[in-house]
Amino acid sequence: MKDSKNERRQKNVKSNNLLQTILRRREPILILFLIIIAIVLQIASGYKFLNPDNLLVMADRKAPEAIVTIGITYLLITKDFDLSVASVMALSGMVCAWLISQDISLILALICGIVAGSLIGFFNGLLVAKFKIASFIATLGTMYIARSITQIIARGKPISNMPEEFISIGTYTIFGIPWYFIFLIVVVTILQFLLKKQKTMSKLFYIGTNEKAAQMVGINTAKLRWIMFIVSAAIASFAGLILTAKSYSASPIAFEKLELKYIAACVIGGASVSGGQGSIIGSVLGFLLVVLIGNAMTLIGISPYWEGVVFGSVLGIAAIADALSQKRKSG
Repeated sequence: MKDSKNERRQKNVKSNNLLQTILRRREPILILFLIIIAIVLQIASGYKFLNPDNLLVMADRKAPEAIVTIGITYLLITKDFDLSVASVMALSGMVCAWLISQDISLILALICGIVAGSLIGFFNGLLVAKFKIASFIATLGTMYIARSITQIIARGKPISNMPEEFISIGTYTIFGIPWYFIFLIVVVTILQFLLKKQKTMSKLFYIGTNEKAAQMVGINTAKLRWIMFIVSAAIASFAGLILTAKSYSASPIAFEKLELKYIAACVIGGASVSGGQGSIIGSVLGFLLVVLIGNAMTLIGISPYWEGVVFGSVLGIAAIADALSQKRKSG
């Protein structure tokens, strides 16, 4: 009897450890889901989905957006998030396009576009790190400010007729592959390594897990959180410039409501709104899963009105997994 009880306990411990491992390491699960969805899409599309040309089209359309999840991941790890990223993307594109229309050089216009977006991140960090305002409220306010500035610059109308040298930013390829897709792969690989191995980056996890304890061991939590808001805004600005070039014009309503999609993709990828966990690769995989779900629904013939239901359900499952993971940590 005692032996059987011990065996049961050992099995329960093993199963709990397995579940805990799965909850912590979400990338393998995401890869499995991506493979399943890719197979479904391949069959539903008449075996055309995995065609190299189609995959290149997807990379061309979605790689710039995937870049945005990098900055958001950093913030989620520190227990912050940024609702202003989509407005920052629109603002940077609009500032750049307006300056070009005023015969400012392309290089200077691009720099000003990134600086304009980064300033929003600077003020986000100021409000959150220095004035201790909740990131939800602080970035909600700057989201409206950035969007309003974009409207003021544009006077409510898109700026089009962009020069070819600017448009080429969104069309340039290397051996037929969009340059920003290659950039995404390289940057994600490097930043993932640094996030796990570099001492300064590992401090982000300490901040998200227990900020007071991090302060007690000498970590300047306010400075690091501030920097991460600037980094997130700069990355969003960079992506905004690429997407503006790809669309051949700058619109004051560009990228509206995409900020929640990016945050949700990071949560699906394993980042936690409770802070202290997340990975760059996981967030990019989470974004890819969101994209493929939309494509699968279209190919299968499901009404686009159901996309919110499916996407919300996937996000709900990810949130439950996050809650269970946090519960096991505290327990």
